[in-house]
Amino acid sequence: MRIKEIAGLTLLACSSLAYAQQGKPDGFGTALPPGLTANTLVALIAPGRDASLATLVGAKTWPYRANSFVVIACFSRSKKEFASDRQSRKEPSCEKYDQPGQAPDYLDKPVYLGVVEYQAGSAGTTLVASYGKPYDIKTSWKFSGIEGPEGKFNTPGSEDSDLMPEEYRRFDVARYQITPTETAIGLRLGWHDAYAGGAASFEALSLFRIDGGKLVNILSEPISFHKDLAGERNKDGTRERDVSEDQNVLSVLPSKTNGYADLQMKTLKSKWKQVFVWDSKAARYMPLQSAPATKKH
Repeated sequence: MRIKEIAGLTLLACSSLAYAQQGKPDGFGTALPPGLTANTLVALIAPGRDASLATLVGAKTWPYRANSFVVIACFSRSKKEFASDRQSRKEPSCEKYDQPGQAPDYLDKPVYLGVVEYQAGSAGTTLVASYGKPYDIKTSWKFSGIEGPEGKFNTPGSEDSDLMPEEYRRFDVARYQITPTETAIGLRLGWHDAYAGGAASFEALSLFRIDGGKLVNILSEPISFHKDLAGERNKDGTRERDVSEDQNVLSVLPSKTNGYADLQMKTLKSKWKQVFVWDSKAARYMPLQSAPATKKH
């Protein structure tokens, strides 16, 4: 469904409904649950933002807290940028804003996260916690056992391996129970590389905890990659495909550090693993020991 006119959140809602009706995965809940409106959610988690510039507003049921929803809202910075975004994308999106021929060649969209409480028949929607500002967490491959985007590992431990997301893919509602009373909220992030003979996709997992009225990031680590490249050329002119992939699995361990469960990241296709423990001073998970730096690919 291509949007030909700009009418703020009314068209955004129509696009979201069509997106769901087409049977495509709706990882952010853009077809909002009855009783929740885009205007209300924007006002709660992104106060001061122009709701008519929202390119995606979504809410997913949060099963680990009664009557709660995890919420995301993504914005263009101007009406011109919004119109360009609507012309180039058929569905609601949090992807970066491309500006070919300009420097930088793309801009990160302001992306807001939060948790709200709403019960059908209640007086209204209330804010439980919010990140409080546009998402600004970079993902690092410094402690990862799987490949990352091309050209990001020229120097081991370099800041070049720390990247802002190119896209926001879905909420991850797996049970990441970090204390007896706390379950972390998961967010899946993505990157793409394009090559002359193929492409690659990379994904990371970002975890948050509710701390009072704040949503606090506590981990952001690579979780998978998939490459499909052109291989050797056959006599008939066709080319073989060189496909490689790997995936990390995040496990909650029975051991604890400073009152929080230890986390283990382990690849499926090798013996590599990395344990992350709670650092009270940093108020987030940190690697237990330095893993070998990922080699340049």
